[in-house]
Amino acid sequence: MKEEIDAYLLKELHRELSDIEQYDVDPRIRLVYAKALELYWTLSRLLGLSRLHDGRWRAPDAAQAQALRTRLQGAIPPPAAHNRLLIDMTATHRFRGHTGVQRVVREIARACVESGEALPVYLEAGRLYGHFQHDNLPDAVELQSGDTLLLLDSGWGFVEEYPPLVSAAHEVGAEVVGGLYDLIPLRYPAATALKNSAPFTPWFEKVLLQCDAIVCISQSVARDLVDYVREQGLATPATVRIGWWPLGADFSAGAQEAPSKAVERIASAPAPFFMSVGTLEPRKAYPIALDAFERLWSEGCETRYVIVGRPGWNTRALQRRIRQHSEYGRRLFWLDNASDADLSHLYPRARGLIFPSFVEGFGMPLIEAAHHGARVIASDIPVFREVGGDGTVYFDVLDAQALAERVREALVEVREMKAPTVTTWRQSAARLVSMVRGDRYQIDAVELGKVLEPPNEVADRRVASTTASAYLPAD
Repeated sequence: MKEEIDAYLLKELHRELSDIEQYDVDPRIRLVYAKALELYWTLSRLLGLSRLHDGRWRAPDAAQAQALRTRLQGAIPPPAAHNRLLIDMTATHRFRGHTGVQRVVREIARACVESGEALPVYLEAGRLYGHFQHDNLPDAVELQSGDTLLLLDSGWGFVEEYPPLVSAAHEVGAEVVGGLYDLIPLRYPAATALKNSAPFTPWFEKVLLQCDAIVCISQSVARDLVDYVREQGLATPATVRIGWWPLGADFSAGAQEAPSKAVERIASAPAPFFMSVGTLEPRKAYPIALDAFERLWSEGCETRYVIVGRPGWNTRALQRRIRQHSEYGRRLFWLDNASDADLSHLYPRARGLIFPSFVEGFGMPLIEAAHHGARVIASDIPVFREVGGDGTVYFDVLDAQALAERVREALVEVREMKAPTVTTWRQSAARLVSMVRGDRYQIDAVELGKVLEPPNEVADRRVASTTASAYLPAD
């Protein structure tokens, strides 16, 4: 499967390069731009400002950081005096993100501070501060023996700030737990933006693999982590443990707001529609879904396809393909700035969710769609099997013909969709805290050591040829 995915990415890269060659600016302007860019890179490095393009998003600024703290109201319990759980949310604090990793961090941090189970903190100029402002919460936070520091946020954006923090925590007798969302930048660097993939490798090796424990957002990610460490022969601390916990979902967001007029028109039209949710980026495999619907339309099928997601990286050719498509605005729609209210309106009215990704860490739209009673048609990858279970219909990865067949079946199939039992964010936070505080990791250091121990004999090599996944316990 890895070879097929690499071939797919290579084909999409060729489309991107062809698009640039065909539609890019006048060659003389392009030359001027290239020279200006070269000058910018040179000067930025000479002036010590390379962080502007090396993924280290901004320099620390204490005044700005204080202004970005979130004020809490109501009865917030004071944190424990000893053996505290400190949740790092530096990236979310600095950039106020609401999607992807930041969504998870924001929800977990809020639930934990309201329950008094943990103290969310951010890193600034080598020191920790409380992210939330409240009379019962501290401003500055000093690491002390018995603390547990949970690196839950996307710290690879400024990776050079974290090794000193990990070292300082260990020096005072605190434990450090790393958070892992996926290994996509390592497994499929061509599917990620360079500003994210470039710093991820040093983050993985110099920060994550120096942690005392690692928590993953799914069992599939934990399996991939163990496999990757073994494949690469990477060293880990002797006491490292690995665990996973379920993410939560919040379906109240946008419930009281009105959807856009465009969404109302799409949802109220008589022809059935399917939808996909997620940023336009290579790993989402939107071209495969579009190929499938083009097959259906060529056969006279009147079903519609609605893409809900912001434009991402390395998809310029795809974006042009969508906007210049002959069916755009009739049977093909792209909502690049949809709100939570728009999604809440679309999910229950869609014939189904199409999820063609070839790799994911979790797959939140799958849970959202199922909650709203929409069937889910997803690529057959381990994490979707884990999250979607028997309630999801699967098709072979990157197979447009197989996807088209599943859509045909969904158009004629009549079945009652039962809303799944969904983990709330409070429950998700409680599971995470219980695992970290209670040392209830699914893979302890002894088990992991057996899996990662290098074989010495020929017989051992035969056993080791089985993937490390086989040694992991079922959830």
